[in-house]
Amino acid sequence: MSFSQAELVNALRLLSGRLPEFSEQQTQSGRLLRVVTERLSSHLNDSLKEFGINENLWFAMMAVYVSPNSEILPSRLSDLMDLTRTSATRLSDEMVERGWVERHINQQDRRQIVLKLTAEGEAFIQKIWPQISSRSSEAWEDFTNEDYAQLQHLLGKLLTKLG
Repeated sequence: MSFSQAELVNALRLLSGRLPEFSEQQTQSGRLLRVVTERLSSHLNDSLKEFGINENLWFAMMAVYVSPNSEILPSRLSDLMDLTRTSATRLSDEMVERGWVERHINQQDRRQIVLKLTAEGEAFIQKIWPQISSRSSEAWEDFTNEDYAQLQHLLGKLLTKLG
């Protein structure tokens, strides 16, 4: 089944004629956001598949990589990725199993465990980054700096409203 924006617009027009106060704009915008999000996710996962990972594992690796000293608390990883603690633990376990991160005791608070990127983890990121970046750029190549700014502003506005 393929998404058709024209079919969506037609269906929304029919609904607006049958339901009082139905907002075509809100519904179309929400549906487009959903479809675009799914397609971006699929596009990234297609690129990552050949490396044996998915977008959640990739974003977790990047979160560790960009953290100070390439270390992150599992709770911070959970917050950054908007995941449950259980899901973040699963990702952490997988990164540890693959040798990309190690668990260490936090030197500032010995009750906490931190995830630290290993040399193997950094090498993996450096190895696949050019291809991932290139594939991602293909999807966004028609966007100008102004397009990015406008999209980020509008999505940020919606995110703020949603909490």
